[in-house]
Amino acid sequence: MARKRKKVILERTDHLLDLSAAGRNLFVSRDKQIQSLQAKRIKLWMRVVMTLVILIVSAAGIALAAYYIIPWMRSEITIEPSPSDVSFASSEALPEYDSMGLPIYSEDVCLFVVNEKYPAEEDFVPELTTVGGVQVDSRIASALRFLVSAAKEDGLALTFTEGYVSYAEQAKRFQDVADKLANERGLTTVMAKTEAKSQEPQPGESDFQSGMCVRLDGDPKTFESSRTYSWLKANMGKYGFIFRYPAYKNDVTGVEADPTVIRYVGSASATAMQQRGLCLEEYISYLNSQ
Repeated sequence: MARKRKKVILERTDHLLDLSAAGRNLFVSRDKQIQSLQAKRIKLWMRVVMTLVILIVSAAGIALAAYYIIPWMRSEITIEPSPSDVSFASSEALPEYDSMGLPIYSEDVCLFVVNEKYPAEEDFVPELTTVGGVQVDSRIASALRFLVSAAKEDGLALTFTEGYVSYAEQAKRFQDVADKLANERGLTTVMAKTEAKSQEPQPGESDFQSGMCVRLDGDPKTFESSRTYSWLKANMGKYGFIFRYPAYKNDVTGVEADPTVIRYVGSASATAMQQRGLCLEEYISYLNSQ
């Protein structure tokens, strides 16, 4: 039976270790032990420092990516929106459609009016679309095209001579009328402008600036006796249009009667106005009183 090797107890001072297979003793001095312990501590602290350095560098890299690299990459790959995308982004919520396929807009859109009581700013310009050779608010384009198509089916050609009129253009028109009156009647500048208001709206007071009005080709004095006028009176309401300056309403509209000017207000408002015999200003006052 093999003898058990006597357990070696190491003292805190220099000691002997039996490390070899042959049982050879290696002497390890106390200084060596202290140096070994210090080396281990240094290695441990180096690992801690390296770990902190790695963490700091990683955090700096993440911050750099978040604040500079990622935004730069996004700006580089951003696709410029098409004009149609901009249109949808900047416009109101998409409208619903009626049984005819026409968009249904709120009263804020349909009854937006420009006149002496509700003047428009000089820089106001609606989003415009060309229909029939004139510019109009893009929101009424489909209704206007439907109107033209329906008239064509009944053998009538609707020709437009005027649509959106800018503030600057209206200012020129008003000044031309005032100058003409001053020259023909020998009026002063103030008197000429006062007289001109009955013939031509001042800049910012013409509903043509809203983009909701169009003028039809025809003589205002004889247009009411035309077949086109009769057809419009009977049919344009379903497409959302009314006569903007009807007869006997110039004291309300502030503009002389002109049956060649039609205006979009939406089919619901057009029907209500026709039933009550109201012009646009009267209808707005009626709604405000409800």
